[in-house]
Amino acid sequence: MESAQEKQPSRPRHLRGLACILLGALAAVAVGSIWGRTLWMASGGPAREIEELRQTAAQKERFANRAETAGDLEEARRLRGHIPVVLGKIERHEALLREARQADLGLARIAFEMIRFCGDVFLRVLMMIVVPLVLTSMICGVTSLGDINRMGKTGIWTLVYYLTTGAAAVVIGIVLVQLIQPGAGLDDTFAYVSESLLDRREASIVATVLEVAAGRPDAPGSGLIAENIIAAAADNNILAVIFFSLVFGCALTTLGERAKPAVDFFRAANEAIMKVVRWILFFAPVGIFGLLATRIILSGGGAALADEGKRLGWFVLTVTLGLGLHAIVLVLLLWGLGRRNPLSYLLAMSRALLTAFSTASSSATLPITIECAEEAGVSRRASGFVLPLGATINMDGTALYEATAAIFIAQAAGVPLGGAALVVVFLTATLAAIGAPGIPEAGLVTLLIVLAAVGLPTAGIGAILAIDWFLDRQRTTVNVFGDAVGAAVIDRWLNKTPAPLTAGGQRLSG
Repeated sequence: MESAQEKQPSRPRHLRGLACILLGALAAVAVGSIWGRTLWMASGGPAREIEELRQTAAQKERFANRAETAGDLEEARRLRGHIPVVLGKIERHEALLREARQADLGLARIAFEMIRFCGDVFLRVLMMIVVPLVLTSMICGVTSLGDINRMGKTGIWTLVYYLTTGAAAVVIGIVLVQLIQPGAGLDDTFAYVSESLLDRREASIVATVLEVAAGRPDAPGSGLIAENIIAAAADNNILAVIFFSLVFGCALTTLGERAKPAVDFFRAANEAIMKVVRWILFFAPVGIFGLLATRIILSGGGAALADEGKRLGWFVLTVTLGLGLHAIVLVLLLWGLGRRNPLSYLLAMSRALLTAFSTASSSATLPITIECAEEAGVSRRASGFVLPLGATINMDGTALYEATAAIFIAQAAGVPLGGAALVVVFLTATLAAIGAPGIPEAGLVTLLIVLAAVGLPTAGIGAILAIDWFLDRQRTTVNVFGDAVGAAVIDRWLNKTPAPLTAGGQRLSG
């Protein structure tokens, strides 16, 4: 087994890795901005856009009929006024489609497929390692804590930290969106809500919490307490894997000397998995290039992305500013409670943060988050316990986004929210974010819970869908940074007392 000295990469190697990842991200932005339009046409972008615009026009008509039935004739006229504009855009995209069919885009099509392949493979490799990493890290973390009482105290402090920072994020979002008022006068002409999202509009916070805890009857691998842990692992249900690992780790701590072979096995397995993570990091620049470039291309290239940014500029600014302020709060917690140099810690975590921005998934980023935290000096008993839990339930950025988006939609719809409604937004955004899976754009599903709680129209979510993928990457980055700060804070609390004895009578160094 490697010593602590051997686990730490040299600073030049660490900086080289960071520089390569940054280069991959910059190359993705360059390719997406310069050739994004051509690659978008080669990938079938005009046909996809035409189909969505047709669905948008049909949905506008349905919503107008619904408003007319409810007696809101002004809203019905407003929605029907959008339809000719949407049809005009369809005609322009049909011209683009004819142009794409006449042009020789074979090489561009191959280039797009290769770029997407690089991103897809990197994301699949990361997701492949998540379940075994969570299983071994959580078991090692629990057994390192020594006894159930110590684990209980650590768990309580971890949950208190996560709930407190999540609530602080929601407060920041509510205050900013009330001050800036980004929803006033929003143009929602091309807003469209997918039917899969509309199907979730009746979900309540109670129903969501129950589903998270008990799962669905038709899915034995779903829920916190999964009926079949193998099915849960196959479905990538990280919450169930964490629960099983906690229970199994607690059981091992009660067996004394007899548990030593099992504990040694899981520690060796965890070391091997972390070695695989370090191998994966060699390919991170190429993978991050593929993920970011693909996303920019599918949005229509740099020009189309800039147009959406202008249309929703104040909303993007509000969310970005809120996430930035919350990141400052996390830095202060890192300095005040974690007693760490924020700049050094940020540099150590930079690869994980860039990966989070590229994948938009805290679960997929988890292997790299653990690797970077341990390189930053966080003990394995803290990183192995706090980070997998945080990747599942700590969603500060998502909570802030949900509160901001809900009030933004209310402003755009002209619905005033009083003090009681803002309290409901605060509570539901804080709690719904806990149930949000650590996957791309999961916040959209839980946002529907917040909208339903205050009686806002779920159709309003269509106004922000076009830019959500970009904001999703920002909030995922803040989510991962919040996990990393939590690991540093809990690690300092753990290190106030000596490490516990292992089953073999030796003291753990972390």
